[in-house]
Amino acid sequence: MKIIHRRLIFWIFFIIFLAISPLVIYYSQGFRYDKYHGIFIHSGSVTIKSLPTSVNIYLNDDLQPTKSLDIINSSITLNGLRPGNYNLRVSSEGYQDWEKRIEVHSGISTEFWNVILLPKTAKLQELGASGAERFFPSPFGKRVAYIKSNENQFQIWFLNVGQNDPQVIYSGENISFPEDKLENLEWNFKESYIVSPVIRNNQKDYLITSADLDIEASFLSEMTKLKDLQKARWSSKEKGVIYFLAKADGKISTDLYKLDIDSKEIILVTEDIKTYDFSSSGLYFIRNNNILYSSDLSGENITQITFSPFTESEISSEARLIVFDEDRQALILKNGELFVRNKAAEDTIQKLGDNVIGVQFSDDGKKLLYWSNNEIDVLFLKEWKTQPRREENETQQIIRFSSNIDNVFWYRDYEHVFFTNQNKMKIIELDSRDHRSSMEIFNNNLNEFPATYDSGNGRFYFVHEVNGQRILNYIDIPEKTGFFQ
Repeated sequence: MKIIHRRLIFWIFFIIFLAISPLVIYYSQGFRYDKYHGIFIHSGSVTIKSLPTSVNIYLNDDLQPTKSLDIINSSITLNGLRPGNYNLRVSSEGYQDWEKRIEVHSGISTEFWNVILLPKTAKLQELGASGAERFFPSPFGKRVAYIKSNENQFQIWFLNVGQNDPQVIYSGENISFPEDKLENLEWNFKESYIVSPVIRNNQKDYLITSADLDIEASFLSEMTKLKDLQKARWSSKEKGVIYFLAKADGKISTDLYKLDIDSKEIILVTEDIKTYDFSSSGLYFIRNNNILYSSDLSGENITQITFSPFTESEISSEARLIVFDEDRQALILKNGELFVRNKAAEDTIQKLGDNVIGVQFSDDGKKLLYWSNNEIDVLFLKEWKTQPRREENETQQIIRFSSNIDNVFWYRDYEHVFFTNQNKMKIIELDSRDHRSSMEIFNNNLNEFPATYDSGNGRFYFVHEVNGQRILNYIDIPEKTGFFQ
């Protein structure tokens, strides 16, 4: 080849390189050619992390081919999207679709980190607990205790979930479980001992027994000889120690005691208490001055947490204190008034609502779920910098019905909420962009039924009627799948 030809080829390729290089650089930086406007625009992207992870992605009803999907850390990214509005749909065979109208912006990824698809048909797992009226999973989900009435007998049964082996551990006459839905049987942290509220001789009492039948069943009133017993709870760290509120003879105010069921020793922990709760760091209590204090489990090393009253309203022993840590606490009064203290950028105590039934902190302490008979709300305790952004102390109404809401629980990602309404078990997301996606889990045949979610094991327990019998069941949520799911 003549030298002039080689030079010509070189200069041709050099000119092509100069022409293409800007295009390559533009493309690598997210620019795309808009054929409608005849210009280059800075494209955007969409990132999705879903459960299950094997899904189909549709944009404006067009299935996105696998080669166009960038899969990193179990998330899927669609790059090079022209800014504008799209209909995004995530689907998987056998699951309900998730769908939103989204907006893509130049140079920005629109992110959805908590997309959940539920099976179209729930897989019920039946437990051999027929006739269950109320039920209570143990802290780590290995056992379930349940209340059952057999003719005139009040009975407590339990079963090991893996073995499904129901056994009666207590039976007695002229005893009943309180009708109040807020009353709970409680396991100790070793998942062996049980303390259950009961109505006995028209008085509130507490039954202490063991699933392993290694202690004799007894009543707290008989063991302590104290009156007006309230809020009996197992110690968070001592296996056989029960804390409770009571009044000593001649006293008007309520004191906090603890009982060692092995030694039968009764110890006064601290006096003049309205209500109390445990946290991982110790004991928290509100005194008669409505000030919040903390101490160790013995009542020593008392620290004043708030320097003004938690509320000016009357706090009775029926009030419920719910503590996450020394910076975040909630108080529900007997009339349903909810007060929340949040020490973040500022230390604030605010009233959030009336007629509140319950609250639940997220495990990371960044959100507080609270609900009434007809409404579910969330308070964001810290600034949330990922999409969708939330401000500190921002509240959002998640859903509202004219009919009653019941069985409200966080899902394990704390971006979804379980609830029941008119026989239906549902889950709803917090993400309000476009709309909050809500999916039905199961349509029960009982109008009112107890349910609970064991987030550690991903089990939603509930009672379902089969052939006239109340049967305890659970559904795995998330559904158990293969290793790569």
